[in-house]
Amino acid sequence: MYDSIRKIRQTKQEFNIAKLNQKFDRQLWGEDMPAMIINAGYAPTNNDITFPAAIFQAPFYSSENTSSENHGGIGAVIAHEISHAFDPNGSKFDEKGNLRDWWSKEDFEKFAELAQAEVKLFDGIQIGRTKVNGHQTVGENVADLGGLTAAVKACAEEKGNLTELFENWARIWRRKMGPEVRQTLAELDPHAPGEMRANVAAQCLDEFYEAFNVSENDGMWLDPEQRVRIW
Repeated sequence: MYDSIRKIRQTKQEFNIAKLNQKFDRQLWGEDMPAMIINAGYAPTNNDITFPAAIFQAPFYSSENTSSENHGGIGAVIAHEISHAFDPNGSKFDEKGNLRDWWSKEDFEKFAELAQAEVKLFDGIQIGRTKVNGHQTVGENVADLGGLTAAVKACAEEKGNLTELFENWARIWRRKMGPEVRQTLAELDPHAPGEMRANVAAQCLDEFYEAFNVSENDGMWLDPEQRVRIW
């Protein structure tokens, strides 16, 4: 095992050294997003989005899913990654992946204000023995809100079933982990815990309350003035 790992690292190092003084290849597939991983990613320094083949399966996407379920799965994930280009980090990079201030002063100030509202919404939420860090997770939370908002709008325009959409949105964030792993992720991960990704973004959308007849007496109720609306 050690010998195999050593050879892999040596090959990677030689590959990287060979790229020195060469023209930057924007078409090069990143080694951190291989085709067999169930994930997706946005790279601000290259302004590109990657969807490995493995994510195109249930519950994210399936020909057996309804269109509404696919909107709540892969549709929301695709829109999530697009939203990363406009999250508190991605918004600092231009269309070529260069660190540049390209927003108008008024737009960016308003965006920063709304992003801070997202920080406040998540910060301190208790999950088991851990608490969500709103500052640490703000980029992913803003992208989740953007992704779900876009998916709901697209589904509504098709006169789809928003109940199915929200149910599959919750389904894609299911996780199993022990308390030690959860605690470690709470300290390091820029993503909020899965149940919060499912719940809080949905709580900010009026369509969620209509789809499930949520009232002020229900646990998922969030007062309208607390609902963050960015996109």
